[in-house]
Amino acid sequence: MSNKLSLGVSLLVALIFTMSSSALAQAKRFVVRNDGGSRIQFVSDAPLETITGVTSGLTGELNVDPANLATVGGRVQASVATIRTGVDLRDEHLRGAGWLDAAQHPNATFEIVSVAGAAALRPNESVTVQVRGRFTLHGVTKEITTSARVRLVPFSPELGRTPGITGDVLRIQAIFAVRLTDYAVTVPAMVRLKVSNDIQVTIDLRAIAAATTTAAR
Repeated sequence: MSNKLSLGVSLLVALIFTMSSSALAQAKRFVVRNDGGSRIQFVSDAPLETITGVTSGLTGELNVDPANLATVGGRVQASVATIRTGVDLRDEHLRGAGWLDAAQHPNATFEIVSVAGAAALRPNESVTVQVRGRFTLHGVTKEITTSARVRLVPFSPELGRTPGITGDVLRIQAIFAVRLTDYAVTVPAMVRLKVSNDIQVTIDLRAIAAATTTAAR
């Protein structure tokens, strides 16, 4: 009887351990909130002028299993109407029909297709991955591949003292280039020395794990 009891206890412990490990490895939904914690920057470096446009008007969701980055998916979008360059008249032109046309195409969007280069995320360690995705601007979608640095910051009492932080935090930073003409945006001849056709895009995301609705058993 003692051998059977011992075997039963061992199986029970193994089952509990397996269930716990499985729960920890499940994908989490991380939310990008329009709270100032994320930003996207566009830089035009032309012969006569450098223009920097910035917005923190980002929203989106990412599904991330820290133990299996190959399954990552998600979508983030930035409001074109919230891009600011430091000159009000220039911002008005940027949003207009002749440029990004915010009325018809209100968002610039990045959708993740695949992630490679690292298998998993370890708490508080940065990893570099290759992200393949679809970037949409001015109603045109192009596939791009870029390097990104990713860091998972587990929730803690200290982290919880930061306003708006209610769960694990995912930080993602990436830089890639886009060509305006690839997205059906034409730079008029009169400003070609001031506005570059090649734009550098820098993304700095902060995504917060959504609260789980699954009750503990």
